[in-house]
Amino acid sequence: MRPEIVGIIVQEGGKVVSSLVKAPHRHTVSQPQVETPEEAFERIYGSKKVEPAVPSGESPVRIEQKTENIATACIPCAIGHYGTCSGLLNEAMRFAQKDGVSSGEVIDRMNMCLDELNAMERVDLRPERIADLPEWENKLANKALNNSRYLRHGLEGLGNAGDLEKLAARTQTTRNDIGREWFKQKLGSKGITEDKPEEMKVAAAQRVAEEVEKEVISSGK
Repeated sequence: MRPEIVGIIVQEGGKVVSSLVKAPHRHTVSQPQVETPEEAFERIYGSKKVEPAVPSGESPVRIEQKTENIATACIPCAIGHYGTCSGLLNEAMRFAQKDGVSSGEVIDRMNMCLDELNAMERVDLRPERIADLPEWENKLANKALNNSRYLRHGLEGLGNAGDLEKLAARTQTTRNDIGREWFKQKLGSKGITEDKPEEMKVAAAQRVAEEVEKEVISSGK
């Protein structure tokens, strides 16, 4: 190769090397990958998160409102409150016969009974819960409320053991009346009549008992 050509190549190569040395060194920084909640769910559980289906014509807000309206007045809960109150007043009567109505045991049980009645009136049978009940069940709810107020006032104005005995008797009677009517209506709605075979009555009664349990659970009791 001719010397002048070699000189040109060396000269130009030096310029290139010089420019590379002077140029700032740039690092390429990879951006971290941000994982979405959906991707994280799929990575952990091995499947995509499936949102609950919304029926056509229904909005999520409407579905939530319908869920809130499922819980209605709980007549079985009211029966339970009356049953507890009746037991408390029966116990109070035994202490009253021995120590008088001013006994702490008597007063404590009267107060616990008042708590039961207040809870029934203010929670289970409050107005918005009984407004849309079937007519027969609405009547039972109002019967429970009216007798509860009578019992509360009687306990608050109690004078002697005789008054306590009358209140205890009325509490048990109210509990029996409401319980019998509620079960009679429920059993009737299941087709249970006196001419049904015994095994069919038992099966239908079991279904009613299961419904009672579900109503109690849904009410938070």
